[in-house]
Amino acid sequence: MLNPERIPKSLIPLIPLVEKWGIGDDFEREEAVSKASLSELQELVHSIDKIKGVDLYGWLGTPLSPGSKPSQEYVAFTCFTMAFDSAKLKLKRM
Repeated sequence: MLNPERIPKSLIPLIPLVEKWGIGDDFEREEAVSKASLSELQELVHSIDKIKGVDLYGWLGTPLSPGSKPSQEYVAFTCFTMAFDSAKLKLKRM
């Protein structure tokens, strides 16, 4: 379960989808995307329509302090963006 206090406020609405698609294992994430229905893919791809890119990618692009580890939330959102990109490609090919 992701802690909303560790996530920028504008990204909190994405938590349910990030928990579903922010799969850390590349193979498992790609398998989930490949098995997703058309409506699931569309939901994933359109989930960030109302999110400012700077809010999501600005947060993910913020350098970590030397020696610090990324939070569970940071990793989940990063994996979510990978699922998002895969879903976009799959929809484009359909």
